[in-house]
Amino acid sequence: MINYAEDTSYWENWQRDYRLGLILIMTPIEVSKQIDPLRSKYDPRAFGYCPTHITVSDPLRYEMAPEAEEEVRGILSTIEPFVLHYDKPHASPDYPGIAYPIMPQEPIDNLKQALHSASVFAGAVFRRRHIPAHMTIAEFITIEDGLKLCAELQDSVPSGSFLCDRLEFIVPDKNFCFRREGIFFLGDSKTRGV
Repeated sequence: MINYAEDTSYWENWQRDYRLGLILIMTPIEVSKQIDPLRSKYDPRAFGYCPTHITVSDPLRYEMAPEAEEEVRGILSTIEPFVLHYDKPHASPDYPGIAYPIMPQEPIDNLKQALHSASVFAGAVFRRRHIPAHMTIAEFITIEDGLKLCAELQDSVPSGSFLCDRLEFIVPDKNFCFRREGIFFLGDSKTRGV
């Protein structure tokens, strides 16, 4: 049984959208060991909410009941694992923050489309759904600080790639710190001993 936060009265308005959780790509340990220190240093607030990740889904509209979990598993079993790459971070002159663009975008778009067909996402589409895939270094900073930080980090931050073969369902606790509630494997999970 999932323990959803009951009292969200002290959460910020945008945080309440996430009460029922979301599904994302948590990076493998060898990637998070490289990027988590950057998140911790340059945006400790965001890092306190969740370590390095790539957002895939909208926030859930309905609780993740066992039948919904099986539905999501079935959808994701039809999608084969794929490799993702991250290289140079980017900062926008229009939006605050600095993040690694994730390439290629197409398999993530396909994954989003399939995943959002699940009943737990039924209803209006969140405007964030169409944001290109990225791995955030810092988001709670000004535009100016993001551009400056991006220039400083261009030649010193790590780059790499990793296999995306699973997604994680995460839910915030009463302090808005996300915790894992489930793992969904891509492709045939029977071959992974699950």
